Amino acid sequence: MNDNLYTHLEINIPNLKHNLCYFRSLLKKETKLLILVKANGYGHGLGEFSRILEENGVDYLAVAFPNEGVAIRQAGVKLPIIILSAGMEHYPLLIKHRLEPSLPCTEAFERFTKEAEALGEAGYPVHIKLDTGMHRLGFEKQELENLITKLPKANSVKIASVFSHFAASPETTFDNFSKLQIARFEELSSYLFDHLDYKPIRHLLNSSGIERFAKEAQYDMARLGIGLYGVSGIDNKLLKPTAYLRAPVLQVKTILPGETVGYSRAGVVKDSPVRIATVAIGYADGVDRHLSRGKGYFSVNGHKAPIFGNVCMDMCMIDVTDIHVQPGDMVTVFGDSPTISELAEILGTISHEILTSVAHRVPRIYKD
Repeated sequence: MNDNLYTHLEINIPNLKHNLCYFRSLLKKETKLLILVKANGYGHGLGEFSRILEENGVDYLAVAFPNEGVAIRQAGVKLPIIILSAGMEHYPLLIKHRLEPSLPCTEAFERFTKEAEALGEAGYPVHIKLDTGMHRLGFEKQELENLITKLPKANSVKIASVFSHFAASPETTFDNFSKLQIARFEELSSYLFDHLDYKPIRHLLNSSGIERFAKEAQYDMARLGIGLYGVSGIDNKLLKPTAYLRAPVLQVKTILPGETVGYSRAGVVKDSPVRIATVAIGYADGVDRHLSRGKGYFSVNGHKAPIFGNVCMDMCMIDVTDIHVQPGDMVTVFGDSPTISELAEILGTISHEILTSVAHRVPRIYKD
């Protein structure tokens, strides 16, 4: 019997370990592994989840914003943490909590160097982002030349790593462009290294990059994001779901023909009675309203149950006409069926959005 008879997101640690082992098997033993835990750990939680990753021997963590890094530090995690999108006004906060900035341009480098010097730092670790084709953030060749002129006097910092980001590594259509990015990264990072008397870590591979380009672009470290959470760039059957969104049935009732269910009378009972189960989860918890009116389904007691009517803020209704269901039964919103990839396909989006949409008010339960 399930002890968690309330709405929750269950994090399956054995499945997490399985996925971690799979990606490690594609890398050399000495290659470091960085885990992306931004956006509340892709919905999996932040502090406790980061402690679990630390216990499983990962080398680095990365988040988008400083407050995420601070929360991980407050949870007692000692791993180095890269802040990928820190605003310059947050640099003193980063230094206070020993968080390491990604620096994408000369202005950011100069500002952080100045802040670190003012706080008495020497050799504070920073990470240089190179733009090899994504064109969001990063140094291009001309900007890198400018950066190099500033390095001799920048004693308050030390470059811990140099990295870039694939634009389309899962998509075979763009393999030539991915290979061009690899070549650009090699050129730009080597150019920078020629002007240093030490060798920072280099990393380019993301999740699908690990699966598809590890032979030619492994370098010193790889970054694992969505792959850890069960989405493969090759075949999802190689991985296991790590998050299961579940909620209890609140009530079951039979609705007669001619009646309607839910807001806007969107759930119309036509020719024969329909048994409806009301589930304690809604769009405020992360269930997309575009799954309304039968577009999506949940699983209950081993059967698929289509959503009936509109998804509400805190509840939604499913059609359980041919399923034995009673109040208290647990419904799976996503997990093994439907998977996050299946929901993403229905909604015309990506699995990342499904996971990161789970609201903070939904408790995370870690199951080993």
